[in-house]
Amino acid sequence: MSIISTIEPYIIIFGTAMVMMLLSMFSDNRSTTQKVMFIIGWIALIIFVGFRGDTVGSDTDNYLQSFHHPESGYGENGNTDPGFLLYLYLTHYLFFDNGTPFLLLSCLIGLGGIGYCIWHNSNQPVMSLMAFVSFSTSSMFFFHSLSAVRQSIAEGLFLLALCFYLGTTREERKLLTLRADGKTITDEEEDEIMESRNRGLAFLFFIIAASFHGSALAMLPIVFAAPLLKKANHWIWSILLVGSYLISAFSPISVSDLVFMVFSIFGRGSDSYLSRYGSYSNFEQGEVTNTGFLNPDLWPFTLLAIIIVWRCDKVRLQSQWTILFLLSVVFNNLFSDNVIWGRLFIYLSLLCIVVVPNAIEQSKSWIFRGGFTLFAIYFIARAIKILFAQWLVPEGNIVAPYEFTDFTI
Repeated sequence: MSIISTIEPYIIIFGTAMVMMLLSMFSDNRSTTQKVMFIIGWIALIIFVGFRGDTVGSDTDNYLQSFHHPESGYGENGNTDPGFLLYLYLTHYLFFDNGTPFLLLSCLIGLGGIGYCIWHNSNQPVMSLMAFVSFSTSSMFFFHSLSAVRQSIAEGLFLLALCFYLGTTREERKLLTLRADGKTITDEEEDEIMESRNRGLAFLFFIIAASFHGSALAMLPIVFAAPLLKKANHWIWSILLVGSYLISAFSPISVSDLVFMVFSIFGRGSDSYLSRYGSYSNFEQGEVTNTGFLNPDLWPFTLLAIIIVWRCDKVRLQSQWTILFLLSVVFNNLFSDNVIWGRLFIYLSLLCIVVVPNAIEQSKSWIFRGGFTLFAIYFIARAIKILFAQWLVPEGNIVAPYEFTDFTI
């Protein structure tokens, strides 16, 4: 018997997050008050996502079936990523075929990685929490965590890997500032400054993330190439952002057709690694049509990115965290003719939870903070519209009505 079967829990989540964010604006950066509010909010999210019923999230029941029958694997032909298949077997026997701890552990890994990233990198953790709860491209981050178990785990592990690979944003900023001031820094001094950086541990987490969801591999070339754009100025980024948006609006080329060609060449046969994701090349369900110039999945992030480009200083613009977020916006624009690609780049789109609050903190502008609040309200309004639509006509990525687990799934 379900405890709750309404959309009210979502209203409580959104409302509480908004109140906490407004209160945090009157506290110092990373103050004890901010940290306590963030911890409380994050625990609430873990309970909300980890103890959801099997009807919440379009893929939750499918993942539970795979958990109950790991020998069948997950997805088409049971061709499951090896890390996730091992995870299914281990949790199946560890939890005695009880689905509740399986969903809770999956939530702890996914949201745990995101929480770790915020805790160690954001100067405004409560604002970062608000961004995770409300912001979205073609997939709303919060709703995505309620459905895509496998990819949500990969996202958390990927962000952990990124934290170890790049070091914290504060350490990176210190290093970039010293270089901007013309200081000569030895390798030993750089290692001392970037003490949170651990490339070996980073690659381990990258590999584990990819073993859960192979899409994480597609992000590695972008991560490795990010330093090449350190010298890109405000104008170059503006051209990239506006140019990619115009391509999405007028569709002179179809990137999705190019990707389909890749799958047709390299994804043949059930034994092919790419065949696990062959459904991504089927655009019948995900194709975006008649969105026109004001694509609601693209313009908010594009506008946010442009504001950040022109408001942040040179040092922050050279940060690899900022560069990766800006690249996520560019690629989301280019791949906009199919919504499934928003899920591919969600690994980097998630960096908005760090980059946007840090840019706001650096600007120290109440106008900028008010703008963030308006973006949050816009995204929450979209989310509530989706929730009511799903409540009335249950179809698509169903997250409403919400139900807590009855502890027997």
